[in-house]
Amino acid sequence: MTRSEIPLSVTVPVVIDHAVPPKHRHLLGVGELPPRDIFRILLLRPNHRLGNTLLLTPLLTELERRYPGAEIDLVTGCEAADDVFAGFRQVRHIHQLTRRPGHHPVRLLRTLLRLRRSRYDLAIDSTRGSRSGRLLLFLSGARHLLGLPSSKREVREGGSAWQSALAHAPSHFSLDGVYALRCAMGLPFLDQDTLWPSMRIHLRAEEQACGRALLADLLGHAPDGDRQVIALFPNATGNKRLCGGWWLELADALKAAHPHLSFIEMLPAHGQSQLQLRFPAFYSSNVRRMAAILGQCDGYISADCGVMHLASAAGVPTLGLFTRGNLTRYRPRGPHDAALCVADCAPAAVAAAAAPFLQAMPRRS
Repeated sequence: MTRSEIPLSVTVPVVIDHAVPPKHRHLLGVGELPPRDIFRILLLRPNHRLGNTLLLTPLLTELERRYPGAEIDLVTGCEAADDVFAGFRQVRHIHQLTRRPGHHPVRLLRTLLRLRRSRYDLAIDSTRGSRSGRLLLFLSGARHLLGLPSSKREVREGGSAWQSALAHAPSHFSLDGVYALRCAMGLPFLDQDTLWPSMRIHLRAEEQACGRALLADLLGHAPDGDRQVIALFPNATGNKRLCGGWWLELADALKAAHPHLSFIEMLPAHGQSQLQLRFPAFYSSNVRRMAAILGQCDGYISADCGVMHLASAAGVPTLGLFTRGNLTRYRPRGPHDAALCVADCAPAAVAAAAAPFLQAMPRRS
């Protein structure tokens, strides 16, 4: 690497000339994306956050399913992108932007020139509401441009088919691109959550073995079926963060209600414990190493953050605690994941509300 059914009309594919100026380029309509003749794909998400980057992996899974003979390039601002997308067999190249690409105009211009020289068959703006993603989409020079219509103008130009489709769009952030792709291909909308691809990080067998060894070393013994190990990450940005004292009270309440639980603490980037080193603590600046140990735990609990999405992508049952009203949009959505709104909630009340999640966690064999 140098990831209720509605009627959708199918029309003749629209071919867009590379010479057409960006202001006259249009997004694909419903049913206008051909199921074949798509071999060079560009996926755009110029954002530096780990969580937003992991939320691209369902779209990569969908693209590998729909266009198995294609190559996929990505534009991202996330420094961990190589680690996140390793294992997606069709990812060819990652174009790395700086956090403030406008401050590095020469580097940005070189990237844009490389994109246009690649002459992509399809470019995808993976989410709604990203002005930088939409701008890159129209500057990419791709033959087909895809994204969920977001502005009034785009909805109007999309016509009644897109207006009808948008009324049924799934609310989760990670499904924006997936839904746009399915609509553009003229595929029916499926409302069963299990039929949508989940977030995924592909860990090699040796990485999984390393995760098992690391967890055993942290605990001082190999994990067994008698005690379930919960990873806690008591950190987040801004008002999503809950203080260390709150987390210690939550751990005590969980332990009192579920004596078989044991805990480890995942340390944040600054490498300092938020829980007074009461539990075995793990630190790594490597995303895949973190995913490897998380994947060996029985469960994971944290506020809304990138590590929450990493745990879900690693396949560990994940409970997200949300202090803001964005739970539906950003909740973890794996088969055993759950989310709680905890704004102004006491730790004991959250521990009681977490009981169904803990009881549903699969037991280690």
